[in-house]
Amino acid sequence: MGVIVGLKFIHYLSIFVAGGIGIGGAVIQSAHVKAKVPPAPHVGRAMRVLGLLALIAIVALWVTGFGLAYSIYGTMNIGTAFNIKLLGATALLVASSISNFHLHKAMQAQVPPNAKLMKIMMSVSRVALVLVFVGIAITTTTSL
Repeated sequence: MGVIVGLKFIHYLSIFVAGGIGIGGAVIQSAHVKAKVPPAPHVGRAMRVLGLLALIAIVALWVTGFGLAYSIYGTMNIGTAFNIKLLGATALLVASSISNFHLHKAMQAQVPPNAKLMKIMMSVSRVALVLVFVGIAITTTTSL
């Protein structure tokens, strides 16, 4: 029981961190796009750090999610809604990884990130989150 509580705590903390960074990052990016000015260097560095923290939180979600699934159910085969959640989580992990890798490469080359690629990754992330939340809502509803 203690292992499950510990895994859930880390899982929920990771949701909080990744979600907060996702919303905060979107607000910061939107403000810069509307103002038609690039982020100041210190803001750009902070956004890269936040992106890395979000990626770490997403990886922690995967690790604790596997641990919870096997601790509670003994399998990852929990049902279609859970598989939808996993599909969204996979897309989110891929989009976050691509974004972080691209930002790191752009920083090394001292060039601005590819705005088109970053916009696509943000769109993929938003759709992925919808899939995750729909999967969670269905999975955690006992009457369906």
